[in-house]
Amino acid sequence: MEIPYEVTPRRDTGLYNAKLGVWLFLASEVMLFGGLFSAYVFLRVGIQDGVDNPWPWGLNVHKDFVWLGFINTLVLIFSSVGVVFAWVALKERNWRKFQSWMYTVVACAVAFMCIKGVEYNSKLNKHHGIKLIDNSVMEGKIKDKTDQIRFEATEASFSLQGGIPILLESIDGDFPEFTLQGSESDGEITIASESEFKKWFFDARRQTARDLVEERKRYRGEVAEGRKAPTPVSVSTSATLVSADPFKVRGNPRKIVAHTDDAINFRDGTKVTGKLTGDNVIFEVHEVDLQLVLPQNQRDALVWEVIDDEQAKKEFFAEQRKVYEEIKDYYDKRGEVIPEKMLRGHMLNLHYVHLGHGDGHHSDDAHGDKEHEDDDHGDAKIHRSEPKPSAKDADLNSSEAYASISVPRDKIKFMGNHGPRYGNYYALYFTMTALHGLHVIGGALVLLYFVVFGKRIYLKNPEHLANRVEVGGLFWHFVDLIWIFLFPLMYLL
Repeated sequence: MEIPYEVTPRRDTGLYNAKLGVWLFLASEVMLFGGLFSAYVFLRVGIQDGVDNPWPWGLNVHKDFVWLGFINTLVLIFSSVGVVFAWVALKERNWRKFQSWMYTVVACAVAFMCIKGVEYNSKLNKHHGIKLIDNSVMEGKIKDKTDQIRFEATEASFSLQGGIPILLESIDGDFPEFTLQGSESDGEITIASESEFKKWFFDARRQTARDLVEERKRYRGEVAEGRKAPTPVSVSTSATLVSADPFKVRGNPRKIVAHTDDAINFRDGTKVTGKLTGDNVIFEVHEVDLQLVLPQNQRDALVWEVIDDEQAKKEFFAEQRKVYEEIKDYYDKRGEVIPEKMLRGHMLNLHYVHLGHGDGHHSDDAHGDKEHEDDDHGDAKIHRSEPKPSAKDADLNSSEAYASISVPRDKIKFMGNHGPRYGNYYALYFTMTALHGLHVIGGALVLLYFVVFGKRIYLKNPEHLANRVEVGGLFWHFVDLIWIFLFPLMYLL
């Protein structure tokens, strides 16, 4: 039995059932995105209170993608027009024209997501930030994975009740030769490769599980017998491997709970003992930000100690003073006092600078770590937040245009890529743009379904398909409208 499809509007609402349903759905979507937009606006207005990581005003990692966002805006607007033309083609009973426009709309959706992929990749993999313990911030790129904890280990302890220990993926270089004290019958066990480790680990895990089952049965039996002091379960659920020669460990900070000079504790319970070999992070400095440092403390900010470049410091504050005088002169001519809110905004913007050096070389220290080797940077240049070098200048998109410095780990409060955990802006940015991206993918799949599998419906009842395309088009217009709000909000304000 086939349910009849009505293409005539309802008498009570004047709408088709499908159209009424999609309007109700879009109303719920408006409330969802409205809440996210409101959260963004409130945080954006209150960011000057200094409670968050710096808002990306003027940052190249942010501003460089404004033009990509603008292109995506044009792409979505064109796709919305394409949906309308596809619907018109159905009304004119022109199937080939309908196909052409619908495939164009889907191609626009694919182009939109590819452009967003480029932007996501840049923020997550190509740009990083370091927040020092005095809240001064450096923007740039962490070099050679030096954000990872580097360690020379001799011993590793881990649980036999979970998955493969994080230790296995953290070993840097050749797999070491481990020894394990086994049972009296097995004696000392040697593990010399990753495959041997996995085989031993899974066998040991199964045996531990069986031993635990038996021990728990015994314990419950003793309790049932009424023993006043039943023997507790005493099965070892961990193992310790020892290496005769120290082996290198490079631990991802996100997978580490805590670390000291002689131990690393991973989040899965694995503990590695030895000694810390790399306590500095090599950072390619692009920009300096002092938003969260009190004005009276900015000249003594920790970032200047770390950068160790007096010329750069002088040019930074000279540029800051220059812009302040320009603002003051403008309002003096008008006989007005500089508005506090406006002044603060300009000064905050001013704190973003480009710290470029003609060469970005660094050498190896005794431990193989790279550190800054030239303390005399007479060629240091400070530019506005968006430098525009002449043809004779170095390419500022190249690593050779920036200085690489060694940042002591004990002076770092936070570091990471420009992902959701970097600050409120990026948390909201990824939440809203990713959610919008899911709507783009979902809408594109629905429209693609109409053109791939809609021929049978078209031949049977063209109005039926036209109504479906109209309903799908309403959702697509909504997706377009959300982006029109997202683009100026996230990229321009």
